Amino acid sequence: MKRILIPTDFSENAWTATVYALNLFADEECVFHLLHAAPVKSSRISSFSNKLARVMQENAVKDLKHLQERLEKTHSNAKHSFSISTSTYDIEQAVSIAVENHNIDLVIMGTKGATGSKEIFVGSNTVEVMSTLSKCPVLAIPSNTAYTTPKNIGFSSGFKRLYNSKELDEIRNLASLHNSKLHIFHIQTTNELNTSQKENLDSLQMYLNDVQSNYVELSQNTSITNEITNFINNENIDVLTMIKYKHNFFENLFREPVIANLGHILNIPFMVIPA
Repeated sequence: MKRILIPTDFSENAWTATVYALNLFADEECVFHLLHAAPVKSSRISSFSNKLARVMQENAVKDLKHLQERLEKTHSNAKHSFSISTSTYDIEQAVSIAVENHNIDLVIMGTKGATGSKEIFVGSNTVEVMSTLSKCPVLAIPSNTAYTTPKNIGFSSGFKRLYNSKELDEIRNLASLHNSKLHIFHIQTTNELNTSQKENLDSLQMYLNDVQSNYVELSQNTSITNEITNFINNENIDVLTMIKYKHNFFENLFREPVIANLGHILNIPFMVIPA
C-alpha cells in the first residue's frame, strides 16, 4: 500500500492538488495522510500562546475532518483510505516529521496556497519542502491544474552520476501507473556526451527497459527556461521529473531569472526526487 502525504491549508489550490493525487492513484491501494501545519509564534504570555495553539489545533482538526468527509463523498474509492493530523511546526518541519512517522512514500502539494504569488513558480513553502526533504519525492501541482491521465512524462538529467534503483524506481513507478511514455532529455552545453555520461545514459536505459521511453538531446540555443518549456510544449509533456542533487542543475532552477520565467510558463506537475 502506498503512503501519500498531502499538506493542506484548505485553499482551492490545496484541493486541486488533493484531487489530482486521488485521480493519479485511482487504481492503487493508498492511504492519504492529510496534514495541516499552523505554527504558533512564541509569546511572552505563555498561557495565551498555549490557549491560541489549542484553539487553532481544534479548528484545524474540524476542518480536516470536513475535508476527509468531502473527499470520501465526492471521490469514493474502496482502494483509498485517509488519516488526518495537525502540527504546530512550520511546514518544512511538519512534513519532515510526518514523512518519518508515517513512513511516507510521496508528498503531493499545491504550488500556491491561500496567499500564493503569481510571480513565483512554486510557493515558497513548496520550494522549502523540495529543497530540504531528503526522505521521499515531492510532486508539486500548479494551481488550476485539471487532472488528465499523464501520457507523457519528461525526465531531465545531465547524466553526470550513476543512478541508483531507488531514484529510478520512482520514475518507473510513475510511468507505469498509466503506461505513460518517458521522455528522457538532456540540455547539452558541449558538443557531445563524454564517456562517463554515455555510460550513465546506457545504465539508465537498461534499468528502464520495461518502460516505453525515448532519449532527446537538446542544444542550448536560448535560456534553460526556454529550452525546458519548449521541450514540454513540443512533446506534450504532462509531468516533469528531476532528481535533486546538491549543487546541480536542479538548484539553478530556483534562482532568478529562471524561477520567475518558469512561474509564468510551466503549468504541469513537477516531481522532484532526492538523490
